[in-house]
Amino acid sequence: MTHWQSNSPGLSARLEELAGVFLLCRDALHEIADAYHWAPAPGSPSAQDAAALPSPDPQIPSPQGETGHRLIAEIVQSFLLTASGHLGGLASLYLSGEIAFSPPLLVRAVIENCAHAIWVLGEDGEDAENRLARCYLEERKSAEEAKKNSGYMHGKTASSHAHAADVYKEIQRQTLARFPNTSMEALGKYELHGQKLPRIEDSVKDMYALTEAAGGNITPKQATGIYGLLSNMTHPTLYPARQRRGWFSDPEHGHRVAYLHIEIGPTEQEARAAIAAFYNALTYTTSYFGWPTTIIDTLETKIEAVIPTFFR
Repeated sequence: MTHWQSNSPGLSARLEELAGVFLLCRDALHEIADAYHWAPAPGSPSAQDAAALPSPDPQIPSPQGETGHRLIAEIVQSFLLTASGHLGGLASLYLSGEIAFSPPLLVRAVIENCAHAIWVLGEDGEDAENRLARCYLEERKSAEEAKKNSGYMHGKTASSHAHAADVYKEIQRQTLARFPNTSMEALGKYELHGQKLPRIEDSVKDMYALTEAAGGNITPKQATGIYGLLSNMTHPTLYPARQRRGWFSDPEHGHRVAYLHIEIGPTEQEARAAIAAFYNALTYTTSYFGWPTTIIDTLETKIEAVIPTFFR
């Protein structure tokens, strides 16, 4: 039998406070979406993209789905929506006290989705065509994964696989129509218009490089270690469980009993990693669209009330 043990006084109360911050971050995204509807503010980088990348895109015959600058908004929204849902999941885990093994899986998912949102948006002043190319690389990867896994699950004769295959072909048709000088060899390597879809760990490292340049205190090298640890806690790896497991002699039963030792320190570090990634991505997105920072500023005040050293 495995027991649970902690030497952190007030652990349950602190977990409840951190769960509240997860929900504040999630709700801030929905509040921003309701207030601004993913529309570019005048003079913003997004407005400049809207002028350069009309939607529907006239270069794509019979477009299906979003194209042009609206495709950028749709992809970033999808990544942030996914990340916010994982924050809601983290809140549930913290409130229930189920923090020994599951939170790192969701922390990693939050970080990955935020990293891809930031990768799509790129740097201030960048050519809009680069941003659009990154969107089509994300679309291609998503469609390819859907087609592949549908075939594995249901067989290639299934209607679901046929639909996924049609979506994949449509993405490829739109990509080649929009970037006609692209070779199939380059697309096969996930390269388009000088852009290359990064490995997930590289997108995370690049995200932390951007935040470090803006004054963050986590270096890309440290980010690699953080991401590696979260990955080890996601995939079957022995040392994370062993680090949290101890043994004591049980005189009543005459044998040793395992216990899981949980401290608030590492648990709060995991929470901070997820909150920081989401806050940075939401701030980055707000800046790109040129929206007022009122909601972000309120979120910042509420985070600092619970985690006073968060922005220092």
